[in-house]
Amino acid sequence: MNLVDSIVSGKIFWRGRLMDGAIAIDNGKIVDIGLEDNLPKADKYHRFIDKIILPGLIDVHVHLRDQDLSYKETFESGSMAAAAGGFTTVLDMPNNSPPTDSPSRFKERVNLALNKIYVNVGFYSLFPKNLSEIYEIASLGPVGFKVYLNRPIGCIDPNDNETIRSYLKVCSEIGIPVVFHAEDYYMIHSLEEEFKSSKEFMGFIKSHPISAEVKAVSRILNFVRDINCRVHIAHVTSGLIIDLISNFKDLVTCEVTPHHLFLTWDYLKFLGGIGKMEPPLRSIFDVISLWVKVSNGVVDIIADDHAPHSIEEKIGDDFWIIKSGVPGLETTVPLMLTAVNHGLLDIECLVKLMSFNPSKIFNLKGRGSIDIGFNADFTIIDLHNDWVIDSSKFFSKAKFSPFDGFKVKGKVYSTFVNGIMVYCDGEILCKGGEIVFGGIRC
Repeated sequence: MNLVDSIVSGKIFWRGRLMDGAIAIDNGKIVDIGLEDNLPKADKYHRFIDKIILPGLIDVHVHLRDQDLSYKETFESGSMAAAAGGFTTVLDMPNNSPPTDSPSRFKERVNLALNKIYVNVGFYSLFPKNLSEIYEIASLGPVGFKVYLNRPIGCIDPNDNETIRSYLKVCSEIGIPVVFHAEDYYMIHSLEEEFKSSKEFMGFIKSHPISAEVKAVSRILNFVRDINCRVHIAHVTSGLIIDLISNFKDLVTCEVTPHHLFLTWDYLKFLGGIGKMEPPLRSIFDVISLWVKVSNGVVDIIADDHAPHSIEEKIGDDFWIIKSGVPGLETTVPLMLTAVNHGLLDIECLVKLMSFNPSKIFNLKGRGSIDIGFNADFTIIDLHNDWVIDSSKFFSKAKFSPFDGFKVKGKVYSTFVNGIMVYCDGEILCKGGEIVFGGIRC
């Protein structure tokens, strides 16, 4: 037999079940799977006793910042956080400074990330100013376009139905997904004016009601009904929203974040601005409704919406001026493994939500499964490790978390990216990432 680069062995999640076995890797690809004795000899052997080898996890909602926002996060720090958190591929959102909203800015962002990333990174784009530029951006390989209905971000007025409709028609034609932040701008803006005199968190909560999500999602579904475009709804906060899209599942997918699964607005009493995000935390009834949908298999993706800021931007007496968003790359997997240990979902469901479905929905070819010919991306977990989340140890620049002090069960032990061990047992070892492109790149 020919010599391969390495062999990784342990309990492998393969074709829907766990099995003891080994994976042969050569040139960053999986070339064989089976019992170690039946595989080719290798230069390196990585044997993981009492660990589980999952397909590399994929986070479809990450803000890596960099450029003018490098004080919050950089490609290096964000991708190190991803590796430590067990993510082998992350998809970067376009509301940067400068925003990713033109072919030149998309190219600039990709080029900046080259040689800096520890895990694979794909990029979204905002809609460009000119409709004709969509084709050029699409040819550069974005994983999707992002539309913010909650406020003007980029070149598009969130209230301009006809313009959004025309852009969606082109996206449908070329076969690229569109991700929506689904909160209604008019409703939020009006309620913010009403409640802004209160500097407490409940004023902010009241200005971002679930009804603002319902209104925005209903509007999106009207677009889908007319155009047949593929749409993904980001950070859904209630089972009510998932019920709305249930009749459109052939075209509409959705994601849920850990903070909306594990926290309620009651936590804001002691979290303060650390727990501020958009959409905001909801009631215990909404949290329960989300878990019901996760358990029933109608949620498509768990995504963490990693949104790092400086600590100075997250504290203060006026809740309105505190920045929205929390880091999540290093807390998502342990939280979800804790849910597995408590019987809220099983490993197969976890892999679907965090690897297989993200790869399928965003057309990330060769990722999302452990199989011959696929990229050798693995997340190795210790399902039974009890520990406490401590944000001071994050690789992210954002050294805070609403989950600080949470007791969790389950930990990322090692992360392989394109056949390279980039993280193991608390240490970043080397870079292994590459730019990943959407499936329509030409």
